[in-house]
Amino acid sequence: MKNNKFIKRIACSLVALGISTLANSNSWAENLKIGVVGPYTGEMSNYGISAKNGATLAIKHINAAGGVLGTELEVVSQDDACDSAKAAQVAEEMIAENVIAVIGHICNNSTEAALPSYLGANIPVISAASTNPNLTNDGKYPNFFRTISHDASQALLQVEFAVKALGIKKAAVIFDQGNYGKEMAGLVRDGLEQNGVKVLVFEPIESGAESYSELIGKLRKAKVNSSNGTAVFFSGYHPEAAKFVAEARKERNNAYFISGDGVKDPSFIENAGKYAMEYYVSAPFDLSKVASARSVTEQYKAEFGSDPTIHSLRSYAAVQVFAKALEKSGTSDPSAVIDTLKEVEMLDSAIGEFSFSESGDILGAGDALYQVRPTPTGLQFVPAY
Repeated sequence: MKNNKFIKRIACSLVALGISTLANSNSWAENLKIGVVGPYTGEMSNYGISAKNGATLAIKHINAAGGVLGTELEVVSQDDACDSAKAAQVAEEMIAENVIAVIGHICNNSTEAALPSYLGANIPVISAASTNPNLTNDGKYPNFFRTISHDASQALLQVEFAVKALGIKKAAVIFDQGNYGKEMAGLVRDGLEQNGVKVLVFEPIESGAESYSELIGKLRKAKVNSSNGTAVFFSGYHPEAAKFVAEARKERNNAYFISGDGVKDPSFIENAGKYAMEYYVSAPFDLSKVASARSVTEQYKAEFGSDPTIHSLRSYAAVQVFAKALEKSGTSDPSAVIDTLKEVEMLDSAIGEFSFSESGDILGAGDALYQVRPTPTGLQFVPAY
């Protein structure tokens, strides 16, 4: 299905917050529809809702500035519950709604399930959270972009930190059996072995298990349970990570625990409680010193009454870069807009400066290591490396 024509000519530059009114006498009678998709129910709903909030806030700001071609953007939101079958169905529904772009999906498996449909409809997709390297490695989806670095970058940082900063000699790699967990685990294991670290345990975790005592016993037997040169790498999402580290700590496993951005969520600390202390995670670098990010953060807090997550700001930036690509392309041809997304340079976005590579990966947005530490407002993820 072809996209409807949504722009003939675009005037006016993007100004405030990296976006501005795109005004022209040829305005549309109907709103321009932007799909916003993520998990709004289930264990991953915190990710989905925070990302949705970021995208809808950006669209609200664009509309307040006059919209696009004098026409407002309209949010078409759907819950994919991080389920592959549902995500594929949602993609077809988005196409039927004639959306001109999709901001989403969140989970890797959902994105992979939905992308073939979007590709067939020539709809650009910008994700703030899907990190599987395979989505961009082979050029299969030229319509896909992401405002977050991929898993290989994060795995490299985790390994570098473990070896150079912590002096890790022995490790265990534990992972959930979803797309994200397995992909990250393989990358971490390979990186550790290439750096001379012995991976003594490489085991999947049973999602939703009442107890992880058997797995924790394997860590004890392999002697990956002390802070003397050993680490447990957990590849997966925060719900299982919180349960696993709490039980492991109760069993006196004092190894370093390290994960990727799938664990950097306030609910991890809420659910793990005191056992979250000193947990390390890799995630996009701290934006607190980036003026444009601080501005959006304050507006987000005023709108929603809470701090934005990394996915909130990156979804906001996804809307910004799409709006700017429309301006620069100056055409209604989706192929031209997709090509232009690869040329756009964002200077003052919600995540600071960035652009996209030819393959759709973000450039200019590095990663950092965070550790859960006490602060005046309670336990928080604090930049550590």
